[in-house]
Amino acid sequence: MRLGWLVILSAAFQVVLVVLPAGALHVEMAGLLVATCWATGLFLRRARALTGAQRRWRMLGVVALGLWALALVCNEIGLLAGVSLGMRMSLLAVVAQGALACAVVTLLVVPGVALTRASATRMLIDGAAVGLSLASLAWTALFGVDPRVDVDAPGALALITLSGSLLVLLSAALPMLLGRSQNGPTSLGSFAGGIAVMSCGAVAAGFAALAGDPAPERVAGGALLLGTVLIGRAALLPMPMFVRRTSWDYPSTLAQALPYLGLLGLALIAAVHQALVRRVNLVLVGMLFVLAVAVLTRQFLSLKRNARLAGELTRQRAKLAYQAFHDPLTGLANRSLFAERLAVLDAPTVLLIDLDGFKAVNDSRGHAVGDQLLVAVARRLRAAAGNGDTVARMGGDEFAVLVPDGDGEAVARRILDRVAGPVTIGESTVELRVSVGVANGPPDAVLRDADLALYRAKQEGKNRYRIADRELAQHALDRFRLEEELRVADDFEVAYRPIVELATGRVVGAEATLRWRHPRRGLLDRDEFADAAVAAGVLTALDRRLLAFACADAHRWRDLTVTVPVCAACVADPSVVGAVVKCLGGLRPEALELAIPQAALSVDVAAVERPLRGLADLGVGLGVADFGAGAVDLRRLRALPLRTLTLHRTVGGDPALVHALLGFAGSLGLRAVIAGGVSRTALRDYGAAYASLGVPVPASEFTDLLDAPRVA
Repeated sequence: MRLGWLVILSAAFQVVLVVLPAGALHVEMAGLLVATCWATGLFLRRARALTGAQRRWRMLGVVALGLWALALVCNEIGLLAGVSLGMRMSLLAVVAQGALACAVVTLLVVPGVALTRASATRMLIDGAAVGLSLASLAWTALFGVDPRVDVDAPGALALITLSGSLLVLLSAALPMLLGRSQNGPTSLGSFAGGIAVMSCGAVAAGFAALAGDPAPERVAGGALLLGTVLIGRAALLPMPMFVRRTSWDYPSTLAQALPYLGLLGLALIAAVHQALVRRVNLVLVGMLFVLAVAVLTRQFLSLKRNARLAGELTRQRAKLAYQAFHDPLTGLANRSLFAERLAVLDAPTVLLIDLDGFKAVNDSRGHAVGDQLLVAVARRLRAAAGNGDTVARMGGDEFAVLVPDGDGEAVARRILDRVAGPVTIGESTVELRVSVGVANGPPDAVLRDADLALYRAKQEGKNRYRIADRELAQHALDRFRLEEELRVADDFEVAYRPIVELATGRVVGAEATLRWRHPRRGLLDRDEFADAAVAAGVLTALDRRLLAFACADAHRWRDLTVTVPVCAACVADPSVVGAVVKCLGGLRPEALELAIPQAALSVDVAAVERPLRGLADLGVGLGVADFGAGAVDLRRLRALPLRTLTLHRTVGGDPALVHALLGFAGSLGLRAVIAGGVSRTALRDYGAAYASLGVPVPASEFTDLLDAPRVA
C-alpha cells in the first residue's frame, strides 16, 4: 500500500475517534489491535521465507509487535472491566516497555550492519540524550504555556513515561532514518518512520493527560495506527543499500549532531523560561543536568575513539614509512634508504655484493627457491656486517653494505667467510658463492667505484673481493671513452686467418675477424673492443658489417668457406635470415659459415634455435666457436643443425682433452677445427684434420696465400 493512502486511512481513523466519543476507546483498541496483528503476520510470514540474519531481524519484529499487541489487549480488558485511567495507562506503559526494549535490540542488529560495541553504546547514549532533550523541550513548552498543568492527572505519569521511551527509541532510529538509501523506500526507513509517528502520537497523548483530558489515548489513535502499519510495511520492503558496508557509523553530519542540537535547544528554552518566570525550575535544571551528563559521556567515548583512530593512523604511517624504505622480501633497507644514509656521510666505505650463478638457480629450481636463497643471503649479511653498518638489497641479486667508519676489507672477508657456503632450502642444497666490490670515497663516486671493483672481481674468477683503486678507475675511464668512440667509429677493416687441411697444407677456409683502426691505440682486434661494443649496444651492428665485408670478399674465393663469428644477439634477431640473404648476393650459401660463441648455447639456446634452423634451411653452415672453454649442455648441442666445432686455443695444450673433443665431434658428424697456438706436428699427433693457423691478414694478402702450394 502506498504511503499516501496509509496517511489518509490514519486521518480517517482519527476523525472517527473524535466523532464517536462514546465508544471511541473500544474502536481505537480494536483498530490498533487489528493493525498490530496484521503487521505481526507480515513479519512472521516474511521471516519464514528468509534465512540467517534477515530471518532473525524479522523475528525480533514479531516479538516487539506481539508485546505491543499484548499491551493493547491489557488496556482493552482494563477498559471493559472499568479499571481507572491511571491503572490502565500504567499497565499499558509497563507492558509496552518490553516492546520498546525489543525494538531497540532490533535496531542494533540490523542485517548487514557491523555495529561494534562502541558504535552500539554511542547509539544508545545518543538515543537517551536526544529522547531526553525532546521530552524536556515538550515539558518546558507545555509548562510555560499553561502553569496550571496537573502533573498528578490520571495516567499522566504513565503516558509521560511511555512518551519518553518512544522518544528514546525514535532518537536511536533517527540516524538510520536520516541515512537511508536513496534508491526508494526501504525496510529500515519504514521501521524508523513508524516509530517516529508513534512517538509523536504518544507525546500528544501525554500532553492531553497533563491538560486533564479523561481519555487522552484518543488523541494518539491515528498516529499509533499509522505507525503500526508503517512498521508492518517494513516487513515487505528490502533492506537499504548502505547497510551492506562492512562497518557502520552515523551516516550523516546531522545524525551526529542530534545530541548537541537537543542540548542547545533545551539550554535556550531554559534561559528564556528563567528570564520570563524569574525563578529556578528544579525539574528543568534536573533535566539539563542529566542531559549534560549523557552528552559529556558521549563526548568522552568520541575522544576515546578518536585516540584509537589516531593510534591506528600513527601505526599505519609507520608501516608505510617502513615499506617505503625497506625491501619487502628480505626486510633489508632498499635503494632509497641506502642512498639517503649514504648522502649524509663524507667518505663512507661501500661494499657491493653479487651472487654468483643466481640466474642459473632461478632458471633450474624456480623463483620460489631463488627468493628463499635471497632471504638466506640477507640473514648472513646481517650477521657479517657491523652493528652500525647498513645492509641493503639494491635489486635482483645485488646487495650493498654501507660502512660509515670502519675497515671495508675486513667486512668483505667476513662476508666471504660467512655468506659463501651451502644453503639448504627444503630438500635442495644450493652452493652459494658471492663476489664483492669494495670502495671508499665521496658519496657521489663511491657506488660507481664499488661497481667497478665488483666487475673486476667477477672477471678474475668470482667468489672473491676486489678493492677499487686508481687502476680500476683508469680502466673504467678508458672503457667509457672506448664505448663513446665506438658509437661514432667508422675505421673498421676485415682480416682473415687461413683454415688449413693439416694432411696436405691446403687452405680450405678463411676465418674472418673485424679489426678497428683506433686513432690513438692503433689496430685493435675484435677481442679488445668486444666488451665495450656490447656495453655501447653496437656489437650486433658491427657483426652485420663484418658479414657484409666477408661475403663481398668471398666472391673472389669460390672454392673456400668463409667463417664469420657473430654474437648471440645477432643470431637471435628474427631478421638475421633476411640480413644473410641480402649479404650473400650471388654467393652460394654453402660458402658461408656463421660461428656462434659457446656461451650463447649455455645461457639461452631457445632464443637462437629457431633462427639457426632458418639459416640451416637456407644452406648456410653453422659452427660453435671457442668450444671447450666452458660448460655446455651436450644434449642442446646435439639438437642444433651444426656443421663445425672450433676448439678453443687453450684446449690444444692438453692432448687427452683434444682427443676426447675430436672423438666427440666425429661421433656427431661435425668437422673439428683447432685454433692456433700449437705446432703442426703436435696437431697431427692429436689426429686433428683442420686448424686455423697464422695471424689474420687483409684480403689482398690472403689471396696471395691461396696461390702458395701450401701454408707453412
